[in-house]
Amino acid sequence: MSANVCGRHPRAIRTNIDSYRGMPRGWPYALLHLVREKRRSELRLGRNALMVDFQLTPRQLELRDTALKFAVEVMAPAAEKADRVPEPDKSFNWDVIRKASKLGLRTLTVPEKYGGEGADVLTCAIVGETLAYGDLGMAVAFDQTWKIMTSISTLTTDEQRERWIPRLMEDDECLLATGWTEPSAGSDNIWPNPEPGAGMQLFAEKKNGRWVLNGTKRYISNGGLAKIYQIAARTDSKGPLMSSLTMFLVPGDAKGFSVPEVWDKLGQRCVQNGTLQFDDVEVPDEDRIGGTGNALPALANLLIKHGSNIQAGATVLGVAQRAYDLSLQYAHSRVQGGGPLISHQLQQIRLARMAMKIEAARSYLWRTAWSTGLEEMDRKNAMLSKVFAAEASVEVCQQAMELWGAAAYMRKNPIEKLMRDALSFLHSDGTNDV
Repeated sequence: MSANVCGRHPRAIRTNIDSYRGMPRGWPYALLHLVREKRRSELRLGRNALMVDFQLTPRQLELRDTALKFAVEVMAPAAEKADRVPEPDKSFNWDVIRKASKLGLRTLTVPEKYGGEGADVLTCAIVGETLAYGDLGMAVAFDQTWKIMTSISTLTTDEQRERWIPRLMEDDECLLATGWTEPSAGSDNIWPNPEPGAGMQLFAEKKNGRWVLNGTKRYISNGGLAKIYQIAARTDSKGPLMSSLTMFLVPGDAKGFSVPEVWDKLGQRCVQNGTLQFDDVEVPDEDRIGGTGNALPALANLLIKHGSNIQAGATVLGVAQRAYDLSLQYAHSRVQGGGPLISHQLQQIRLARMAMKIEAARSYLWRTAWSTGLEEMDRKNAMLSKVFAAEASVEVCQQAMELWGAAAYMRKNPIEKLMRDALSFLHSDGTNDV
């Protein structure tokens, strides 16, 4: 999306506000309110960020088209089979990952210097939504890798990037994962409990120049699939969480590291969520990311500035878009009440409202994604746009269930899977309640 913007100098806006003083009550006061809101927006976004041209760049359009073709022709058929596999640790399709890697979709956010696309948050949101049109779980496997690579590229040293990024580029099966959630700490990682020692418990103790990790993470996306893990651990067992966490890069084949459980889930069955176990896992100090005790602010940047929340909202929106498209098609072919469903006003209104929610969520996500490139962004929109998109997607899928009637409830048809998948983002990437 191009960032063509236009704005007005605050002095000009100030003059407009002054011109309405002393005027009779009525519509000018409503206009005055709009002028004031415009001024507030200018202060938040910068004086040249009032109007944005939401036109995708040629490269964004090319990536979207590539992703759509791949989602429809490769991901959707593979997901239909994988979703039926009863064992959660046997459902993942590595062939999809390898094929996507050949198209450059796996390494989307790797800096161009290292042979990647160097994609920004908006581009990831566009491609992530499009891939999720084929399957949400598989799209999550890619999206996790994208946002963690963005974090690694931003937070690591040149020496660390030179050692770690080539591993990702050279291996078509190399996925990334990040470990924050624990049995005793989920939402507490986002709104940390200030009590000393509360929250996350996985502990890293420094011994002889190396860090020794002990503890457990759970529900980790790409758990058991990833070859590189970004792990947050306490380096102060008794301090408040805000100043006690440190991040490390841990290879998936590290001694003492294991994945004892892959969770059996309602939806997103085409990607693994695993329990990560650390038993005296040794990590050299050169694989520590940043200083000790500063990982929690890095999590905030991962969720907001690096696009985790935004891209999460975008992927689940791909589920809603597919539910809408299938429902529109079904409404033309299913005949009831003397004509196709689409001929009945009730179903026309239902479909219109579904489309409205999707478009509103997409606009919110894209605007917020674009704003991550500004020096200052309204950070709350990263979380709010994710919540809005997740709730809108669940509502759209529910409306699709009602339009399809009993057919939607049958596993032979695709709508029930979309409903199961959409529900996952009421909590994934941070529960909507926080």
